[in-house]
Amino acid sequence: MKSFHIDCEIEYDVTQQTLFVFNLGVPTTSGQVVRAESIMAEPNGIIDEFADAGRLNRFFRLDVPPGRLTMRYFATVDLEEPEVNVDAPETPLALLPGEVLQYVRASKYCEADRLFALACREFGQLPGGYRRVQAVCQWIRDNIAYEIGTSSPLTTARDVLANRAGVCRDFSHLAIALCRALNIPARFVTGYARYSTPPPDFHAVFEVYLGDRWYLFDPTELSPLNEIVRIGTGSDAADVAFATFFGAARTRRLSPLIDFAAPGTSLVTLQTPGSGILLAA
Repeated sequence: MKSFHIDCEIEYDVTQQTLFVFNLGVPTTSGQVVRAESIMAEPNGIIDEFADAGRLNRFFRLDVPPGRLTMRYFATVDLEEPEVNVDAPETPLALLPGEVLQYVRASKYCEADRLFALACREFGQLPGGYRRVQAVCQWIRDNIAYEIGTSSPLTTARDVLANRAGVCRDFSHLAIALCRALNIPARFVTGYARYSTPPPDFHAVFEVYLGDRWYLFDPTELSPLNEIVRIGTGSDAADVAFATFFGAARTRRLSPLIDFAAPGTSLVTLQTPGSGILLAA
């Protein structure tokens, strides 16, 4: 087991009354436990917390007036080693749990139905299961360049194939689409991850359902799987945006930081004056 401190700070310039919904909080799951946490906003406001129907995601809702908004989330989290089983088999569609079937269907950013021919050509003859998913990840690393600035929030899996470049979000969308085209349930996962490059940002990975459980994969290999603290889980990025707002606002600074936690320590400040990504002056 590893323990981590999380210190996430986001700043916005708000130009009219705006409702924000943030997906920054770490959920307690079978693989991670939140030991301590704190959420605050400046200026002070009432923060309403709620969860989605499956309790896979936690949301913080806040209605703010015009001005500068700063959201700050702290957490200390214990993280179990993610399970790896190279012999895990694919599960026949008829035997999948009902709540898993939705992750075989195409979704907004993962056009599995349009990638069927490619998936069959590249991976159809491979033995099914964990190793086939590993092959999907390796194919993406071999054929798609990791390049910041080559995609947008509207980029889909097919766009990534056409551009032959993308970032973690794009790598995961493509992997999910290819797995679903092979009838392997796959879903999108966001998290706080420890890596030195690129600059600190939220990370995107994915997981697949094999046998009777979910297994985590990172097609970018930017961060060890045992150093990724889960935030959100959904069909694709549309389900787990770190922030959604209704009104008028501009992101000024983004700084999701994570570091190892010493035994017995609680919430710790990781931010420095120069930390994070300055998006607007």
